[in-house]
Amino acid sequence: KFEDGSIYLGEITFVDNLNNLVLDRNKLSDDEIKKLKKVRHGNGVQLWGVEDLNCVCKYEGQWYKDKKHGKGKCEFSDKSMYEGDFVNDVFEGHGTFNWPNGDVYSGYWSNGRMDGDGEFKHNDGHILTGTFKNNYYFDVFIFNLERKVYQSFPIAGRG
Repeated sequence: KFEDGSIYLGEITFVDNLNNLVLDRNKLSDDEIKKLKKVRHGNGVQLWGVEDLNCVCKYEGQWYKDKKHGKGKCEFSDKSMYEGDFVNDVFEGHGTFNWPNGDVYSGYWSNGRMDGDGEFKHNDGHILTGTFKNNYYFDVFIFNLERKVYQSFPIAGRG
């Protein structure tokens, strides 16, 4: 259990005071072992706001030195959800974000923002496909459900 009340179930390891992974504690003295920090590392699940059998938020996936790193799935308190790549605790690489209202973005992320090729499906049926930069859509083609092109223009982003 963590100070914020969250619970972690999964793989751990230890790091030294320079944040280096300690792979074999058997080679260390008792004093050196006492100075090590336990970190989430490998596969695991972190639960926030746990009450009875429910939780407010959940991350399930890969960890590296106490940070979400690699493939993972994060479910948020507002019922939105991200599944994809993480680097140093942020969305980075390819992933899909689902908003509670039914909007869905699937594509590339950089520093936690839509960035690169992707597709944004609005809950009203419009599909925005193209290049995204810093959560803004550029040169996006808008399709209706019959996939007819209406126009292409930059649109202020979500997020």
